[in-house]
Amino acid sequence: MTRRIQRIGVFLGSHLISGILTFFAMYGVANVGLAFQVILLEVSAQYAWLLAALLLYSWVLTLLILPIQAGMQIWSLARLQPTPFLIVYYFRYDATINLPHRFLDPVQSRIGLIAVILVIIGGLVALPVYSFYGTFVLIARFGFTLFTFDFIILFIQGLAVGTSALFVTYFILASFGILVLQWRRRGR
Repeated sequence: MTRRIQRIGVFLGSHLISGILTFFAMYGVANVGLAFQVILLEVSAQYAWLLAALLLYSWVLTLLILPIQAGMQIWSLARLQPTPFLIVYYFRYDATINLPHRFLDPVQSRIGLIAVILVIIGGLVALPVYSFYGTFVLIARFGFTLFTFDFIILFIQGLAVGTSALFVTYFILASFGILVLQWRRRGR
């Protein structure tokens, strides 16, 4: 009985943490314009381009890795398995053994190869940074109303108005594409 409870706890915990990390990172990516304004106003001209380039590089990495993480989470949820965290997944296993998720194995899958490259070239840092940034912006924007029921209504209205439809479309289509590729890969 305790092993079953432990498996349920790992399943729920992994999906909850992954969902929160993905949500806050997505919110941070959608509101990156605020950070660009601060960089341009507060930093001297000689360093502003460097910080803006670094922010843009990490933004692109996060934008590419988020749909892979979301697609893997949806796939794992449908199969009732704990979801893998891409930012630590490749560091948990020895390089000489096969990975438990064949779809994320860089030798057997192109998505796995893309995911490991994205993690190595900076996704390991960029995703948590944007998740932290999204959390900070969310708390700064809404304050203590985060813990009320009115916040849900206010937040859904804010998402409808403040988030670009193109960004939401990209995120949904890319996550769906990951699911389709995983489904096709499983059939082979």
